[in-house]
Amino acid sequence: MELSLKCEFSAKYLIPALRFMIAKKLIDEYELTQSEAARLLGVTQPSISHYLNSKRGIKIERILSRSKEVKEIVDKYVEELVSSGSPNGISFCTLCEVAFKYLSGRKRPLDGLR
Repeated sequence: MELSLKCEFSAKYLIPALRFMIAKKLIDEYELTQSEAARLLGVTQPSISHYLNSKRGIKIERILSRSKEVKEIVDKYVEELVSSGSPNGISFCTLCEVAFKYLSGRKRPLDGLR
């Protein structure tokens, strides 16, 4: 039961925030187009546009970007994604686990979500 609740939370809040962080890095640092970033992430170009225009994931991204550990794992994920077309060493579930752990450790983990 706990796992499904964690995954439900991740689907609603963490995945959009992590995709936003990844898309932003792909476009800003690796100079990929929105279409290229979408292909690597397995989403549509309009989804990337929504992330970049702060319509999806922005609230949690602001919180997660304060975590050195989350930023480091996102960086590694993106490096692997760009170099080989897939994140060989890190699963997206690992990203969610690290992000969830960070949020759970905060005094008020859900501040700013509602």
